[in-house]
Amino acid sequence: MNEIYEQQTTSKEERKRMILAVILSTVIVSVGFIVQSVLFPPATQQQTTQGSDQAGANEQAIQQEPSSASPAKALPSIIPISSGSSPTADIIPIPAAEEHHIIETDVVRATFTNAGGELVSLTLKKHKDLRDSRGGVDMVVAGSQGADGLSVSFGQSSAPMRELMNAQYLDDSKKTIAFSRMFEAKMAGSDEKVPFIFKKVFSFRDGEYLFGLAISIEQPEGKPIFLGTNGVAYRIDLGPQIGPRFDQMPKNADYRKYIAEIDGKKKNQNLKANTSDTIAPNASWVALSGKYFTFIAIPQAPISAYEIATAQDPLINQTNSLGLLRSTFSGSSTTDTYYFYFGPKTSAELGKYEYADKNGFGLSNLNLEDAMEGSGILGWLETILKFLLNVFYRLIPNYGIAIILVTVLIKLLFYPLTKKGSLATARMSELQPKMQELQAKYKNNPQKLNQEMAELYKREHYNPMSGCLPMLIQFPLFIAMYNLFNNHFELRGAMFIPGWINDLSLPESLVNFGNFRIPLLGWNDLRALPIIYLFSQLMYGKFTQAPQSTQGNNPQANQMKLMMYGMPIMFFFILYDVPAGLLIYWITNNILTIAQQILINNLMKKRKMAGAAAQAAEGTPAAGAANAGPRLATGKSSAVDTKAKTVGRVPAKEGFSERVTNWLEKQAGEAEKASGSAYTKKKDQGRTSGSDRSSAPRKNKAKK
Repeated sequence: MNEIYEQQTTSKEERKRMILAVILSTVIVSVGFIVQSVLFPPATQQQTTQGSDQAGANEQAIQQEPSSASPAKALPSIIPISSGSSPTADIIPIPAAEEHHIIETDVVRATFTNAGGELVSLTLKKHKDLRDSRGGVDMVVAGSQGADGLSVSFGQSSAPMRELMNAQYLDDSKKTIAFSRMFEAKMAGSDEKVPFIFKKVFSFRDGEYLFGLAISIEQPEGKPIFLGTNGVAYRIDLGPQIGPRFDQMPKNADYRKYIAEIDGKKKNQNLKANTSDTIAPNASWVALSGKYFTFIAIPQAPISAYEIATAQDPLINQTNSLGLLRSTFSGSSTTDTYYFYFGPKTSAELGKYEYADKNGFGLSNLNLEDAMEGSGILGWLETILKFLLNVFYRLIPNYGIAIILVTVLIKLLFYPLTKKGSLATARMSELQPKMQELQAKYKNNPQKLNQEMAELYKREHYNPMSGCLPMLIQFPLFIAMYNLFNNHFELRGAMFIPGWINDLSLPESLVNFGNFRIPLLGWNDLRALPIIYLFSQLMYGKFTQAPQSTQGNNPQANQMKLMMYGMPIMFFFILYDVPAGLLIYWITNNILTIAQQILINNLMKKRKMAGAAAQAAEGTPAAGAANAGPRLATGKSSAVDTKAKTVGRVPAKEGFSERVTNWLEKQAGEAEKASGSAYTKKKDQGRTSGSDRSSAPRKNKAKK
């Protein structure tokens, strides 16, 4: 065997002459290349790509040999070895045809091809595909050009390696499979090509949506090999899309976005359509996330960058791909480990990987729950609402009914606030005449007007914020509700009313127009829930607004009319394609609020009549009763006045509210008469008993 390093025997002068000769030769060759490029420019320019060693040593350029018949082409740096081509070619047998191999656990069914050892299908057995309820969700979606199911490419931009590989299960349960084949690569520091063994090993566990991938590179004789082009030894790609398919679903039904965990913090990677970008290699994991499912890549190998890209495909419309770029490798062997999560976005599954004893791979502190959507500072409130929803679902296994019951519970809890706000609104209506009087009196003196208004509020013991405070307190609840019903995983595929609302996570539909879309709006479905919502919202505004606030032609009245009718119409268009569960909550909330308002109005009318009856019993003059009336109700006359005014004339046609009011006043009058007669009878009895007691001493005195 030849010596690699020979002993040095030359003298000092000889070494100087040798160095000078090398320098002169380098200068002459360089000048010659410059002259040649100026006088005889090549027809096509050649670019040499350099691969950098991971340790920073032994970088080699791929040499190109021009041909007189055709332009020079770069020789591939990694070459698969065919059977019988070399003494080491038959170490690993090569199959004659493509084959498929299956790994199945209790939660997933994975299908692989021996062409490159790629994942061609990953079905989630416990989650139905909404397009075809007979099967589970397939997380690998193929486009018009097929799919890259964790395909491996040598270098940065070469085509995926899809040579036939030997496949072998490594355990009796058939949950671990290895794909292997012999390849050739350059030795580090030399142009000599040597064989190496390339392996892809997939490992699954029962109860886990996460699985492992080990990529092994080994030179059988221990010779150092070099893998690298532009700083990349190989890359792992997934694309063009993850499941479930969503290209035909409504715009709010699903989405795709990128999330990275960098330095322990969640970072959303916003990527415009038909663009690509890179993510810094210090990301501990990168996720391609949908509304209910996610793919998360968790490398345990040196990564030079992550590549993300969006594009268009004629078969699946929107594409989203993710690539992991492994840094340059130089050595005789290495084994890189990767973990991939393909599954639902739920705390129960993603939270397993915070503690090593909770998962089969012994992983911990991964923060995979950051891939989920949250409400930020309102996350705690969303958690409470989710808990209540699941409690009611256990009682009645229908999430539509559970949503209604949660809404009823919330309205009961907030009834005191709602009542307070309604009373404050009525109180504001009572003060409207005095406020308008002050506004007319001090219209040219805003400072004095504000002072007098403050004095009026103080004198009448009224807080102008009392009507707004209940709504402000409930506003965070609306936000948490929206996030809950828009992202709660259990609502996916949950049926409420068969044949109409088959999925609470999607908009319902009465009639589908097929390929026809309404111009400008883009709707191709006729939906009933948005129409019901619009009607309920208009009724809600009609019942909750103060009677005086929408009367007259003043600017305030016009603004109130705009809010009462304009806002519901605007939200009708905004909420037309939202999930059915959210609209069910909103409609139920409106109906309950209307019922509450009717009850509160009745209580206010009873209070007014009780006050008028008390003043009449005390002998208060009519003027006093008239003055007290507006403080108790909405400025209408008392029952006695109303009756007096209607004597001798035909009453006007009454509406529903007037009939209810008159009926309540009649009931109060009868109650007042009954209480008055009872009081008179009791008083007479008191006088009789008193006279009996006063006469008794006189009789005794007479006896004495």
